[in-house]
Amino acid sequence: MLNNELKEIDVKKLVGKRIREYRQKYKMSQETLSEIIEIDSKHLSNIELGKNMPNPQLLLKIANTFDIEIKDLFEFYHLLPPKDLKTALNGLINRLDDEQLKYVYKYIKTFVI
Repeated sequence: MLNNELKEIDVKKLVGKRIREYRQKYKMSQETLSEIIEIDSKHLSNIELGKNMPNPQLLLKIANTFDIEIKDLFEFYHLLPPKDLKTALNGLINRLDDEQLKYVYKYIKTFVI
């Protein structure tokens, strides 16, 4: 993560959103997931809403349930507001060498009509 650009992010909310994304991707209800990871469904709801932060053991149970690594629950740049996302992208682009910049330009251009 780029430390200087996004100091004020709410990690609890973003982790909660990521957990909800995976739960919905696997078409699970909160009740089903809470049973699998052995917590109360209200606690899971509070986690997904960003009110509670899961402890490391619970993060591991969640990651194992979705067959992902814990770090995947902390990859949430795509959940940031567009302005913050553009700032983060600009920071990454500024660190590219000339050759890398050419490849990134070609890749991004394929999405723009």
